[in-house]
Amino acid sequence: MVLVTGGTGLIGAHLLLELSKQEAHIRAIYRTKAKISAVEAFFTSEGAKDFFLKIEWIQADITDVPALEAAFRDVTQVYHCAGLISFNPSEYQQLRKTNIEGTANIVNLCIANAVQKLCYISSIATLGTKITETPIDETTYWNPEAANNVYAITKYGAEMEVWRATQEGLPVVILNPGVVLGEGFKDAPSNKFFKLIQNGLSYYPPGGTAFVDVKDVVSALIKGMKTTIQNERFIAVGTNASYREVLNTIAETLDMPAPKKALKPWHLNMLWRLDWFLALFPWRSRKLTKNTAHSLITTTRYSNQKIKDKLEIDFTPIQKTIHRISASYRREV
Repeated sequence: MVLVTGGTGLIGAHLLLELSKQEAHIRAIYRTKAKISAVEAFFTSEGAKDFFLKIEWIQADITDVPALEAAFRDVTQVYHCAGLISFNPSEYQQLRKTNIEGTANIVNLCIANAVQKLCYISSIATLGTKITETPIDETTYWNPEAANNVYAITKYGAEMEVWRATQEGLPVVILNPGVVLGEGFKDAPSNKFFKLIQNGLSYYPPGGTAFVDVKDVVSALIKGMKTTIQNERFIAVGTNASYREVLNTIAETLDMPAPKKALKPWHLNMLWRLDWFLALFPWRSRKLTKNTAHSLITTTRYSNQKIKDKLEIDFTPIQKTIHRISASYRREV
């Protein structure tokens, strides 16, 4: 039996789609029925409604140990894709509870149930930075003294729980994906890029980062589970690109004007301070933190050489990914 956490999210749902074509027994956990409905709609849009019916759904939260115990019955392989994404410092405690404590629960139940292998979705946010311009790789380690954002801090804490599992005999593989682009879910980060262009975005951030197709992440997860490789991490990125390049390609596929003006550092410094002030009012939460503003003007490059060599992942060109998502986005709007 294969168990997937986070199966109602972008990566988890795409993973379930591929697993349902290969595996006889699949179980996934969910928090609300509305979440399952979104996954069912995604499977239907992919012409895979019959595959959706193969999945056994159990209502549970990764912070709810009794419910998880039932979900782990007869499980031999676990894909842990569940997690909370937020860069709002006020949500640190919730991030910690979900990402660190929730992952600790998954690890403990994997050990208690003698699970054969755990594959965990982390993030490039847990990797350190380099002084030189050479790409960051798996040997670029976390710097606790850096100005790390709350999301990165809790994802790093979650990784420490996964590495603890290796000391107790549980084989694991960790993936560190970049910005994941994929179709089917309105709350996915890639959908926000499309919405910005659709709404007539005029300014683009001058920085850049690593991007990856959700289908490539799924491929890496499944290969990571099936390989004899264990207790290793892999950076899962398809390409390093500027935000302007990505936004321009999206604009082209949607037949919309591309943003022409670059955001200046002083623009973002002013905006994150204004956002901090407005968040003092109880009805508004943070949307742009100091860390996020800094990342938008910074270009960070990542190496995918290890995952290409060891897991033989052939990454999808970002232009092809965006064109595919654009077709799906047009159908949804």
